Amino acid sequence: MTQAAASAAQLGRRIQNPSSWSLRRRLLVVVVALFALLTAAVAIASVMTMRVVLETRVDEQLRELSDRAVVAAQRAVETGRDQPIELGGNPVGALIAVERDGELINPYIVNRLSQRFALTVADEWVVLASTTGSIQTESLPGFGSYRVVATEVGDLRVIVGLSLADANQTLAALGFVIAVSAIAAVTIVLLLGDMIIRRALRPLTSVIATTERISQLPLASGNAQLTNRVRIEEPASEVERVQESMNRMLNHIEEAFQARSLSEQRVRQFVADASHELRTPLAAVRGYAEITRKHDTQLSDDSRASLERIEAAAHRMQALVDDLLLLARLDEGRELLRAEVDLSLMVVEAVADAQAAGRDHPISLELPEEPVVVAGDQLRLQQIVANLLANARVHTPDGTAIDVHLRAEGDEAVIDIIDAGPGISPELQQSVFERFARGDSSRSRMTGSSGLGLAIVQALVEAHHGSIALSSEPGRTAFTVRLPLWRPATGGETR
Repeated sequence: MTQAAASAAQLGRRIQNPSSWSLRRRLLVVVVALFALLTAAVAIASVMTMRVVLETRVDEQLRELSDRAVVAAQRAVETGRDQPIELGGNPVGALIAVERDGELINPYIVNRLSQRFALTVADEWVVLASTTGSIQTESLPGFGSYRVVATEVGDLRVIVGLSLADANQTLAALGFVIAVSAIAAVTIVLLLGDMIIRRALRPLTSVIATTERISQLPLASGNAQLTNRVRIEEPASEVERVQESMNRMLNHIEEAFQARSLSEQRVRQFVADASHELRTPLAAVRGYAEITRKHDTQLSDDSRASLERIEAAAHRMQALVDDLLLLARLDEGRELLRAEVDLSLMVVEAVADAQAAGRDHPISLELPEEPVVVAGDQLRLQQIVANLLANARVHTPDGTAIDVHLRAEGDEAVIDIIDAGPGISPELQQSVFERFARGDSSRSRMTGSSGLGLAIVQALVEAHHGSIALSSEPGRTAFTVRLPLWRPATGGETR
């Protein structure tokens, strides 16, 4: 399906589902619909009233014509002539007929030229023969609707009628004028209503625009500046009161973010300072413990084992301090070195180091034919791969296979590190990249870890403007790292 077809289908679904309409559209539809219903009711009432008025006028003329026809018929009876009834000055469309013994005698209609037009069609006779003494509407084939009435004069029945053509034309003209006026009025109401509703809802539009700008800010980083505010024009209206409440809420949120940012900044500074200060005493502890263990021959076996434990603990504390210091520097936004790095060669070296460190985990490597080159800090990129491989070794049983895949997709280099271990529980997957996150019992922990490895990986990947994703289920856990490829730019700079 093309993009145009998809857009048309989406528009059709929105039109069919009024619940998805905007407030402006709903108000506009309601106003126009109410106005259209009111206009239709007035139009119908006007046409019906006019119809009654016109029929009443025709009936009055018909009664007058019937009285004249009765008088003329009585004269004809007295003289004994079977000639057509002569009224004189017959109105246009008048119908005169006399029935005797079930047979119509000399029926005729006066046309628009005031000429008599004899009725000879049998169907017309049948219609006229069924006329009663009350005024009724009959349809004569070929002549249209008539108001007719019959009057008894001796053995004669005088039938008189008047055409409704003029009345129907008047009603048609009135209906046409009302329809055109209604369409024009609905169009004007639609345009004016849309303009008025837009103007009335403009403050809400401003609120929406402000909230959308705020929703695009990186609030999770804690460095977002909530300086957007809604401009208030008329504080007295209800909508502007919503704007005031919005601004007050934004002020409170900004104050809370500033307090949180200040607190996080203090914590990061404390961690950085503490890590930096601990490096020297830890190095001294390791050094003195190693010197004592190697040069003091009078030590007992228990003392020598204690010194070895002290060295191991100091070494682990040193690694933890280095990791905390690295995270603190990354949190401060310090730029990494940016250079051209052959990711293929670096991954080969990292896999070789990991294979030497953990021979109980077979590692397979898949590389593309062409070298994959990215821009970044080679030591930190190597640390990303090393930490992910170490994570796979530490949290899986011995003998678990590890697969490493490197490829280029579009403008990105993609590294997949997959292990066949027991997997990560869905609950832990939400927090696996957090600092000091601990694996559950489903992933064996043969050696201790600081819980900072994956946090460092995520921080380093983001510092290289990349992304990392996790997919895990029993028997397969995959970490996917995406990094921008090396793209030489004008002036020797890289992107």
